[in-house]
Amino acid sequence: MYFRIRPTVFEPAALADLQACADELIARARTHRASLGSYLPDASARVLITAAVRRFYASELPALFAERFGKRPALSLGITTIRYQAPDAPANRVEWHLDLNFVYDDSPFMVAWVPLEDVGTTRIGLEVCAPTRPVAPAALFTPWLQRIRSGRTPVFTDGEVEAIFGADGFQARSLSLSAGGAAVFDQFVLHRSQDLTTATEPRRSFEFRMMDLDALSDWARRTDGLFCREAEGSPDGIEFLVKAGGTLRVAAGPELDGLEVSGSS
Repeated sequence: MYFRIRPTVFEPAALADLQACADELIARARTHRASLGSYLPDASARVLITAAVRRFYASELPALFAERFGKRPALSLGITTIRYQAPDAPANRVEWHLDLNFVYDDSPFMVAWVPLEDVGTTRIGLEVCAPTRPVAPAALFTPWLQRIRSGRTPVFTDGEVEAIFGADGFQARSLSLSAGGAAVFDQFVLHRSQDLTTATEPRRSFEFRMMDLDALSDWARRTDGLFCREAEGSPDGIEFLVKAGGTLRVAAGPELDGLEVSGSS
């Protein structure tokens, strides 16, 4: 189980690029959630996505992944998402859940949750389940898998979380983060949208989901998807990759225009 807080990851100029990408994609989606992969085939949106991804790779976030797994990550664009949370839209809040929902096993994976506004006082932030004693991943994986196999929604109630950790085995901690800060964690950290009664303003957030292309989960290997990684010699310093039919290939320019890729990896 891995969890870190970084108070300042994106400085104002970088944050402005993330905000511009978020505003455009949320406006196109006409809903509270959009993934980078969904809009990569659109050339005009790709300019904004490229700027946001370049800011990610220029930040300290890839180094955190490398410290843990020995190499810098690829971004899984289908599950690198932007969210818009209105203060009066409780249906958009997500209860206790794990990012196991995106990888299904213990393969190398991290997510960086980045608010684009200050959160925790007037904007809804993130709440994490912090164990008060060591917990093996199996203690979380087993009840999660039971929900998946039974076809139930993979979210947990407060009572179910207490059953996993014990009444005194965890604390629910609300995170107050400044715009451009980050909460960085793996697939075994329970988290949820903050229940903030003082919220009066909306917030936008990025969820950068990182993987190792050489050690993908079994599920990700079987699923088509779009990725991005650093690339020396590329004009933007990055390259986009398409995974289809079990094959991963670099794709650029016209090849990406109008591309249709199933799956969400």
